[in-house]
This record gives sequence, structure tokens and C-alpha cells, in this order.
Amino acid sequence: MIHALSETGVRALRDAASQPLLYAFDFDGTLAPISRDRHAVAVSDSTLQSLGALSQRAPCAIVTGRALADVAMRINGYVPHLIGNHGIESPLTAPSVLIEAERTCATWKQQLQSSLPMTSLGADIEDKRYSLTVHFRGAQNPADVGMAALAALRRLRPAPQLIEGKYAINVLPPGQSGKGLATLALMKHLGRTGLFYIGDEETDETVFSLGKIVTMGVRVGRVDGSRAGFYLHGQAEVEGLLRLLVQWMGGRPPSEVANGPTES
Repeated sequence: MIHALSETGVRALRDAASQPLLYAFDFDGTLAPISRDRHAVAVSDSTLQSLGALSQRAPCAIVTGRALADVAMRINGYVPHLIGNHGIESPLTAPSVLIEAERTCATWKQQLQSSLPMTSLGADIEDKRYSLTVHFRGAQNPADVGMAALAALRRLRPAPQLIEGKYAINVLPPGQSGKGLATLALMKHLGRTGLFYIGDEETDETVFSLGKIVTMGVRVGRVDGSRAGFYLHGQAEVEGLLRLLVQWMGGRPPSEVANGPTES
């Protein structure tokens, strides 16, 4: 993987800025810092300004595991295209798909409540209407709780699609494969020829794994085995990358990003 703010990475950014791409971003851990309290997560004003400036120059989207209404209130209209619930809530999703997803999630909640009291283990079941997420970041023994939750989730019927995140397990209805296909569909719908995508965890690998259509994939945090070609050292570098893209698209050479590009 190549550091996205190294000299090589900046050249790739400049090349990406000249192409008709969809610029898509994960939310938690990417645009906003991770928090123990998921309800308190917020994007900084300066990052929102950079997102707004980029959205004026190119099509931009947020692709998140959060429910659509949840992320919409946190982004305050700065990004026009939103995909929620790991790709299930998209402007292109058929109403019948949403109806079936909601019905399935309601069935799963009943099964979980009768078979395993998640809260007694320190886990929290988040009902996002069209998908569920089991959170265990705040548990006393997160690893043990995670294994117990995973075993319980594997007993659900119909069998869910499970995507593990950071101290969380995302529970998607059958036939739902994550963010990748929904992001690709939006890209094609908007008439773009490729994707620029930034994400920070395993749920984002479904986008990075789309192949050559991902002109530039950036993972927050360097991870062996990631399909992203580039990485950032941490979430704090995302805003600098956004500013750099805006500067390239505005036709002005960038002055600096953080302490300047470095090769690594």
C-alpha cells in the first residue's frame, strides 16, 4: 500500500482529480472520528466545508452502515448523494427490497430476544430498520462478547449476511452483499467512469474489491491484505486529502498538506 499523501500518492490524487469519477466516502472513522458513543459522532465544520467544496466540483456520495436518516442529519446537505444501511438504503433501491429487509430484521430481533439476552453480555443491538448491528465496544470483555454474538447471529433464520466491523457485527438480509454493488450502481447511474473511495474497515473492502473500476481506493489505517491501493495513517489525514482534491480541481497547485507530502 502507498501512503496517499506521499509524493506518489499526491500524483495519483492529481490524476484522479482529472477524471470523471464518483467520489465516495465512508462515514464513521473516515469523515468523522470513531467515538464510544455512536450518537455523539460528528463531522468537523472544516471537513464539512471541504466536502461541500468538493461536491461543487464533482459528484460525491457518502456510503455508510448508518441508517440514511441518521447520516443525513449529520451531513447537513453538504453531500448530495447518500447510501445507508451498507448499501440497502440507496436512491436506486426498489421499495420491495426495503419492505422485505424490514420484515426480516423484525423477525431476527424476535429470535435474538428469545435466544440470547444480548444486553446481559454487554452488547447492544442497533435496529436500523433494514439491517441490524450488534455493538460490543463498551463491553467489559469485547472479544468474548463478540464471539458469543457471532455464534448467536449464525443461528438466525433466514441466515443473514454478516460483516464484521470494529467492535461490531453488521447483520444484513439475505442477498445483500454490502456497500460495493450499491456504490457501483450509483456510479453508473451518475454517468461516471470510475470510483474514488475512502473507508476504514472491513465493510469498505466490498468497495475496494470492485477491481479496476476503483480508480483510487484509500483505506484509513494501513492493513495487510486490504484491496485498497493507498492508505492514510489515520482519520486526521482525511481532511488534508479533501483539501488537496479541491485544490487540484480548482486549477490551483496545492501549497501543503499537513507537513507536506512524504514518500512512504
